[in-house]
Amino acid sequence: MTSLRANMFFVALGLSLLGMVMVYSATYRGYGAEYLAIRGGHVALGVLVFLAASRVRYTAWRRFAPWVYLGVAAMLILVLIPGVGQEIGGARRWLDFGFMNLQPAEFAKIAAVLTISCALARVPPGSGLPVRPLAAVGVLFILVLVEPDFGTSVVLLAGVAGALWASEVRTRDLVLCGAGGFVALFLVMLVEPYRRQRFMTFLDPWSVADGSGYQVVQSMVAIKAGDFFGSGAGGGGQAPVVPEIQTDMIFALIGEELGLAGMMVVIGCFAFLAVAGFRISLHAPTVMGRCLAAGLTTMICVQAVFNMGAVMVVLPLAGITLPFISYGGSSLIACFAMVGILYRISEDSERAREAKPRRSTHNDSRGRDRGTRDPRALRG
Repeated sequence: MTSLRANMFFVALGLSLLGMVMVYSATYRGYGAEYLAIRGGHVALGVLVFLAASRVRYTAWRRFAPWVYLGVAAMLILVLIPGVGQEIGGARRWLDFGFMNLQPAEFAKIAAVLTISCALARVPPGSGLPVRPLAAVGVLFILVLVEPDFGTSVVLLAGVAGALWASEVRTRDLVLCGAGGFVALFLVMLVEPYRRQRFMTFLDPWSVADGSGYQVVQSMVAIKAGDFFGSGAGGGGQAPVVPEIQTDMIFALIGEELGLAGMMVVIGCFAFLAVAGFRISLHAPTVMGRCLAAGLTTMICVQAVFNMGAVMVVLPLAGITLPFISYGGSSLIACFAMVGILYRISEDSERAREAKPRRSTHNDSRGRDRGTRDPRALRG
């Protein structure tokens, strides 16, 4: 497990460094090295956040979770206030702190999984769903949705679903809750005209190639131009053509400049993160650790799948970033925080397994030693 969690960090770091190269390739024509320098600062800050998160025992998040929730909820409310939240492209999602624009929705995902995981740790096996914690998560979901940020709200719910599935609540309740959540998301998607348009564009993007389908059509053109090995970093010609190529559509640039081979490497990296994260969840010694690891891993995987799927037009466009790779400081910092928490869950789990049982001098009625486990194994 030591090499597993170390490799998990190195894979995340490798993806973020690849993101630096791709962001520079997408922006150097118009901005020189400006985006590269900012991105470098984001990566450095993300690594520091990882180091900080990996030093906090995961059980300590029980004390921190309420404060994290309240802080994130307050920022989500501030974002919606005109004049306080920064509005870009019709969405009010950012708080301007001068040195960087913070996107609270990215941290709402972590707050939601922390909140529900701490609650599930207190639920007896076979019980129903914890209503109040789910309602609290619902508040975060609504605040993110009204920004509007439908893609991030879906990822948030996916993380909560992953944590619930790893819990010990009744399976019937999980199935009913999952079915209800899926229907609700589908209805929410149909309410807003632009979301309906995205779905219809996904069904036939070429029929609206000069309108709503322009972005995904150009992404397909870029991927096709890359062939197997690509044109080389900086050698692509579609970067100025594909809208939002440094953020939502950066996987198209990877396809053009690194080819199918580069795309497969990126997909393989996310597959490794998925296997590593779910393995950490399976080996966690407590319900909280299991739910927390499953929820965080699910969020990373679902976000990656939705982003790459939208670029390759196998899923509707969700308007979310590719974890670790897309330009965006809040997204990168949140992703490194998730990996840091997963790293510590793995480390605490290993310590719990390696804790040797204490020998007892008392024997039972059949002469067997009634040795007890080291308490450290139970606290892990």
